Amino acid sequence: MKLTRLAKAGLVLLALGLVTFLGVAIWLKSTRTILADIPMPMRAEVVSRDFTVDYDGSIYQMVVRLDGSVSDTTAKCLLGATKSELYPNLDCSGTSPLLMFSWELRRDGRVGANGSSANMGSISKAEGASRVIIVGFPAQKKHQYAVTLKFDRDARNLAIPRPRVQIELDSFVTEDLFVVGGILDSVASGLCFFGVVMFSVSFLRTKLNRSKTQPERV
Repeated sequence: MKLTRLAKAGLVLLALGLVTFLGVAIWLKSTRTILADIPMPMRAEVVSRDFTVDYDGSIYQMVVRLDGSVSDTTAKCLLGATKSELYPNLDCSGTSPLLMFSWELRRDGRVGANGSSANMGSISKAEGASRVIIVGFPAQKKHQYAVTLKFDRDARNLAIPRPRVQIELDSFVTEDLFVVGGILDSVASGLCFFGVVMFSVSFLRTKLNRSKTQPERV
């Protein structure tokens, strides 16, 4: 059967929609949101991890994830925060900084930044865990990065699941990526829908025209 222009256009739209669906699925599956995942050793130890990034920009951060049962105040105290202008009401008199660590970031073997978990950022709850931002930093593709964490205290008697230190994409950037993926999926759905409609209309029109042109049987 010779295809009409409408049918060909419908097939083209359908193919574009399917290719877009496949491309978005591959893109989202290959996008790394966590670049390094380091379980805390819960004892005095130095831990290092190498990592690379997929995008350029100030869109990366080091975070600590603790069990959701750990309150914000306890998390701050365990990581070494003290009463200050930033935390004027913080009382850590009953909690030792057992999880406090110093950190160092390197790019291509050179030290780029360093600091302490005591100088942390905001705390939020996500997926049943406490998420403490330690530091945000810029990074670029085609460079080799390394993070080194130095723990000085024995925390093996701490009765909580082992916390993790992670290098990850900024949460807002991650949300934006999934929003873009959702928009592209919607576009792909539209392309497939109109492609199927155009092809179906062409097929039915051709079939109807053939029935009209067939000679009547006596």
